[in-house]
Amino acid sequence: MGRNRRLSRRVADAAFGEIRRRLTYKTRRRGARLVVADRWYPSSKTCSRCGAVKTKLPLSVRVFECDNCGLVLDRDANAGHNLVALAARTTGTAVAGDLDNAVEAKSKPRGADRKTRVTRPRRKAGTGRAGGAIPSPRAGKETGDRQQDTGAQLAP
Repeated sequence: MGRNRRLSRRVADAAFGEIRRRLTYKTRRRGARLVVADRWYPSSKTCSRCGAVKTKLPLSVRVFECDNCGLVLDRDANAGHNLVALAARTTGTAVAGDLDNAVEAKSKPRGADRKTRVTRPRRKAGTGRAGGAIPSPRAGKETGDRQQDTGAQLAP
């Protein structure tokens, strides 16, 4: 959504992180549970009737048409049905704030569930550096380090 010229400014202004922080605070304060969908959960690409997932669905397409079962529905309504079903699977009912003995949805730190950027591996220091290679302290003992046998020296 950040690459789309029409949506990028509005998405940046929405401050979704702040909204999520406030929702988390308020649900904990009231003793409820907040269900957070995965960042890449295909809520608008999944058919809410049969569960088939489309590979590509551009933002310009506003009506969802399932190729398997023939469901025709507004894209946002379809995504809403899928999110309600996700909340029902997570909490056990269709109410997202329900407190029953269901498994709580865990999220990764900072909300990132997948690696988004590929980093290049760093070069390791070789023997070509000035001063040569530094031996590891766990590499082993030197041959000159010997332990004395104190029991043999004390015996008469």
